[in-house]
Amino acid sequence: MKKKVKQAAVLMTSLSLLVAGCGSGEKGGASSSPNASSSPGASTAASATPAAPAKIRMYASDHSMPPLDQNDPNILFLEQKTNTDLDLVSLPHAQYNDQLSLKFASGDFPDVYQSWSGPEADLVAAGKVLELNALIDKFGPNLKKVIPKNAWDAVSVNGKILAIPQPSTYSNSVLYVRKDWLDKLGLQVPKTSDELMNVLKAFRDKDPNGNGKKDEIPFSMREKFSWGDNIFGMWGVNNSWTESFYNNEVIIQNIHPNMKPALSFIKSMVDEKVMDSEFLTNSRTVWEQKIKSGLVGMWSHTQQLAWQWQVDLDKTIPNEKPDVVAIPTPRGAGYDGPLGTRWSPIAKTFIIMKSAKNPEAIIKFFDWLVTEEGQLFSDLGQEGNAYKKENGKIVIDTAKMEKQASFTNIFKIHDLNEAVEEAKLSNPAAYAKVKAARDIGLKEGFVNESVGMPSVKNNYDIANQFLEAGSKIVLGREPLTHFDDFVKTWRKQGGDEMVKERTDWYNKNRKK
Repeated sequence: MKKKVKQAAVLMTSLSLLVAGCGSGEKGGASSSPNASSSPGASTAASATPAAPAKIRMYASDHSMPPLDQNDPNILFLEQKTNTDLDLVSLPHAQYNDQLSLKFASGDFPDVYQSWSGPEADLVAAGKVLELNALIDKFGPNLKKVIPKNAWDAVSVNGKILAIPQPSTYSNSVLYVRKDWLDKLGLQVPKTSDELMNVLKAFRDKDPNGNGKKDEIPFSMREKFSWGDNIFGMWGVNNSWTESFYNNEVIIQNIHPNMKPALSFIKSMVDEKVMDSEFLTNSRTVWEQKIKSGLVGMWSHTQQLAWQWQVDLDKTIPNEKPDVVAIPTPRGAGYDGPLGTRWSPIAKTFIIMKSAKNPEAIIKFFDWLVTEEGQLFSDLGQEGNAYKKENGKIVIDTAKMEKQASFTNIFKIHDLNEAVEEAKLSNPAAYAKVKAARDIGLKEGFVNESVGMPSVKNNYDIANQFLEAGSKIVLGREPLTHFDDFVKTWRKQGGDEMVKERTDWYNKNRKK
């Protein structure tokens, strides 16, 4: 089959993508939005005379990677397994939402397109998006089996499934600590904000890196409060875009009252000199260098890098015998709600247009991708190339696997395949560290109502206003009461309109 994998030209300047955070509902659980099913195998039925391949036109992000070659062997294999003729249009990641908007505005609709949340509200209102419940019940037994209820809930409005979601496990960050520092100083893993402060003070005063200098940085984060979410998360809020239903309103957490004790604690960290003095300006490079040089005792980062941090420190400070471990988020004083960071049940989504000529073929296409065979294929490619099986175990050629990252980024629609994850690390100790971090993440996190909601029309500069107000508070240039002034000002300048818009949608489509 002739391949028509295209890369669209860059038409507009780069804008941020809307990447939704956490969804509603509990983690895990069997699907209820389609009825649960345990039907094995691919959903397509064999026939004496094979039908002609179904044509599917798809828009997807290139994930900032080289576009797939038009004769990519994985594309050809995928078409063969799903009896499809795939026309993949790869759009540049940095302009993805803008490119979609341009195409949709001109009436150029695909059969299916990739997103990170539910469909745009205007597409739904215009009747462009196909409701999937009946199609998934009929043609998607493996989708129903593999994708959990919380992921379906995140892409459903009033019980109508409007997208096929890829479930997400690695959706919230965790705290990392130099356990060798804890052990050397005879300290336990902190479970409360007060215990955390005591640990950080010990890191500051007792020379845990053993170089005779008072150069330790007990805690570090990056510019604009980034990668500090587990500190905010001790009080159930995040600085990253997260919305909560609070006091009968859907509000962005930057204005949530629990931000006040979180900012107060960070100010105490600054005052006690247990916070990196450059925490508001650290670039990624500078921040990583501080950690890898053995100066930092604790930091927050993504779960899947639990082993990579260990590898990096083993290389840079081998004589210290570093031991990097993930720990649960301590509980903030006076707070008894959920801890950690915003949690999203989905990583990406695929939305099918009502104009699609073969919607059942699209469902079957994704249904095959979540079979065991499809999972191994979308993770690792064809057997015999990037992986093989020896004595029932998967053995991976890492270099070859990395070459197919563009394909995996687009077509992986399952969450984690444990056999693949273990094989990727090929080291029991490595797998144990990553799994420990993931297990913590699975137990933590709080709902982000943003997931599945339409894009915000105008956020009234909330990020910059919060950064300015929060920075002044933690640096002691304004009292803690300045937070209340910031909230009042933002609401008066238009923030109330955003809150009303989000609350009205929530009450109409989600509130039970």
